Amino acid sequence: MTIALNVLVYSGPGVSINSQSFAIRTLRQFLSHRYAIIPVDPDTLRNQPWETKAALFVMPGGRDVPYTLELNGEINSRIKKWVEGGGKYLGICSGGYYGSARCEFEPGTPKEIIGDRELAFFRGACIGTAYPGYDYKSESGARAAEVAVDRNAFNVPQSLWRADPANVRVYYNGGGYFATSDVLGSPADVDQDVTVLVRYAPDVSNPYNRLQKVADAPAVISCKVGRGIAVLSGIHPEYAWNYLAASSFTHPHNRQAVDLLRSHDAYRRRLFGAMLVHMKIDVDQEALEDDTGSGNSSRIPAKTPTFIVPARVSGVAAVATTMYSLNNAASIKGDAVVAGVTDAILRDGNDDIHIVNAATGNSERRVPYEYEHTVLKHADPVAVPPWADKGDSASGNDEARDQTILVLCTQESLPGTKETSRFDMGLALKYMKEASAHTLGSWLMYSDVTGSTQTFLEKNTRLQALLPNGTVNVAAIQVSGRGRGRNAWISPVGCLQFTTLLRHPNLRQAPVVMLQYLYSLAAIEAIKGQPGYEGLPLRLKWPNDVYALYDAGSDSSGDSSDDVGEPGFVKIGGLLVGSSYKNNEFTLLFGFGISVANPLPTTSINKIIRDYNFKTGSRLSAMSMEKALALITAKFEELYRQFLVHGFEPLLKSYYRNWLHTDQIVTLADKGYEKAKVIGLCPTEGLLQVRSLLNPSVVYSLQPDGNSFDMMKGLISRKTN
Repeated sequence: MTIALNVLVYSGPGVSINSQSFAIRTLRQFLSHRYAIIPVDPDTLRNQPWETKAALFVMPGGRDVPYTLELNGEINSRIKKWVEGGGKYLGICSGGYYGSARCEFEPGTPKEIIGDRELAFFRGACIGTAYPGYDYKSESGARAAEVAVDRNAFNVPQSLWRADPANVRVYYNGGGYFATSDVLGSPADVDQDVTVLVRYAPDVSNPYNRLQKVADAPAVISCKVGRGIAVLSGIHPEYAWNYLAASSFTHPHNRQAVDLLRSHDAYRRRLFGAMLVHMKIDVDQEALEDDTGSGNSSRIPAKTPTFIVPARVSGVAAVATTMYSLNNAASIKGDAVVAGVTDAILRDGNDDIHIVNAATGNSERRVPYEYEHTVLKHADPVAVPPWADKGDSASGNDEARDQTILVLCTQESLPGTKETSRFDMGLALKYMKEASAHTLGSWLMYSDVTGSTQTFLEKNTRLQALLPNGTVNVAAIQVSGRGRGRNAWISPVGCLQFTTLLRHPNLRQAPVVMLQYLYSLAAIEAIKGQPGYEGLPLRLKWPNDVYALYDAGSDSSGDSSDDVGEPGFVKIGGLLVGSSYKNNEFTLLFGFGISVANPLPTTSINKIIRDYNFKTGSRLSAMSMEKALALITAKFEELYRQFLVHGFEPLLKSYYRNWLHTDQIVTLADKGYEKAKVIGLCPTEGLLQVRSLLNPSVVYSLQPDGNSFDMMKGLISRKTN
């Protein structure tokens, strides 16, 4: 069972950096509760099977001609076939030109671009620019365009619009209008399966004759394409007023536009949300809330302090040594004392880490709010896209560096619910002490909101070296979570996500490559190992994903849906491993995430428990985030100690009992698509063992081909006998 959870944003040649980053930023506001927003380049579109898990393909603004040079032919054919089969395409500005059958841009000028386009979701031409004055290198042609929204044309609940005016101001810079029959002045087949959603004000002019006005020119259209849909836009509803460059706030022409955009920002946001809902994309309703004038267009939670406390470690000396090392590493003193807190900064590879001791006593906060706000006020983890190169971190450019507050706590000075509202550190410590483990989870780090638990430890190597073996770094919300390859990990509230630091000796009998299999196995065994939970339908998908049985037609809540599919296994967790090697020792970072209490984007442990109770009459308790963390880390330590002595082979029986691949038939891409049956896992290399159906005497060892969309497609092989 495949659920489409990826929103792909084109990032190849021709794309405007602003258009791309603003599109991703806004899409994350609306969709990150359910979808992963992933930039994709031509190589990805050409070489990977992205279609199976893509919910939406977005072509942002930029230059149309480089799009054609990169995508014409095979890639365009795949995009079009995917949309015809039920996919969804959103083209903005140049993406709107590109999605039309013909682009007619600035005719009769040095900027003229006229020609047919292959996607042709709209059978007619996109003609532009709608307004004169466009300049590739400046904002001189930008404006707050007035557009009329036809609410009845949208396939959305009318309540979505609130009391918004019919005419809305939206950022415009270089887009076109769509030549439907009313523009052409005569009936035309280009109107077939086309609905005009938004029209420009009557001030649009014909670029072939600027003296001629074009009344009611279509600004946004919806095109039915086979079983799919394409929405093409000449305006930029993804642009929030405060995304614009600082110069836009000072130049008189642009300042007036910014003022108009700001006053209409909530209306603009609901227009963009309506476009997504119209395409049957699941939108976070909070992103549609009315906060005009508040200055908050991002709706992405602000970064919070990271708290660290000894959890399973024993011995006063060991605790004191770590506390001293962390304090002593912060050699840079801040310029001022804020709210009674004196800065001590560890300037690491990626972050300036402000190390402070938790306030003691009966204080409601362990970190004064004024200090937190002062240090973290510029720490916007999405201001620069996470895949962008922020330059040399040693350059001294503080604007390009992340700021983090690391709060050293004792078990008597843990933060309360006002500072860690989404995770109870005290409860986590209780469960971790009850579970029999010593190394894994030795120290506990926690943030309500962070960029990525994995990236923080990976890029800040000085801090990493100071942390004790077994430290776990937990976050309730990751705004830049990472998955395998270029995938982004979706991390809504209720998803347990953490990174474990493990220093592993280079042992022949305990090969490091097998630890990823061990970790995922430990996660499943930890949950199913609780009395009564043995029957929960949790499985492993090679190499290291956690899957659960999802039955959309069986809902223990009593809700029903007309859109239900066959029961099948869906992904609820996965693992990302980072490693380095020095002095005959591996330093490993296991970034693990599993849906515990969140029903989206697929299902969760607690939803499975409810369904299991409903079907069997059991009364199993829901799993808390704190308990799941304690169980998983303890089980991993138990299995790891066995692994160090005996290797992975004694664990194969347990692994096979929990995996999805018994007797599965796979295709060998490099063997003329020969079919083979899965027979097992190599206990020293982790490669998938398969037997040829064509020649049963031949066994192949398979490995993934770097495909980050479906690890069971496009396998390559190596003959072993």
